[in-house]
Amino acid sequence: MKKAFTLIELMISIILLSIIVTFLYQAVAQLQHSNQRLLARTDEVDRRENILKLLYNDFINARSLSWREKRTQTDRIVLQTSNSLHDMSEPYVHYRVYRDEKSLRRIESPAEELNYERSVFRFDTVLQGVESFKVYESRGHCFIYLKSEGMEEIYLDILPPSMAFKSQADANKSAESNTSNSERDEEEVEVQDEQI
Repeated sequence: MKKAFTLIELMISIILLSIIVTFLYQAVAQLQHSNQRLLARTDEVDRRENILKLLYNDFINARSLSWREKRTQTDRIVLQTSNSLHDMSEPYVHYRVYRDEKSLRRIESPAEELNYERSVFRFDTVLQGVESFKVYESRGHCFIYLKSEGMEEIYLDILPPSMAFKSQADANKSAESNTSNSERDEEEVEVQDEQI
């Protein structure tokens, strides 16, 4: 005569099986959550690396940099660079934060001044949720600071090989100093002529 399982043995095996399945489900759910966090972090790192690469290529290949606006949190700058995303030759690149959208945009144009009626230009949104975008110059170095919601802050120190830094005030000062220098040079030439 064969011995069959009793009802109590079946109940115990079902309870043990449900406990094991519960633990397995929790482990799989935790693994999926960790995987989603890792993918989000990887996307953030990729996005950050792309922004760093874009800024680095624009600034390291720049010939000139000028500030159009200096605010407490954001700067508006224009640089002429050989780095082009839209196959332009030596384009002028405008970096500007649009306050209403909090987006940092890169505008590429063949002309230094943007004329929305006549100029051909292309723009790309570099980053959304921008809180601060500042560019500083010191001893030939270009320091870039970028802070955005949900992303680690970006600090970038670039030493462009041949970049002329200027702001609107600097441009006015250099124009004035060039005028005074030329007047001084003319006076020196006159003095030398008199001595001869």
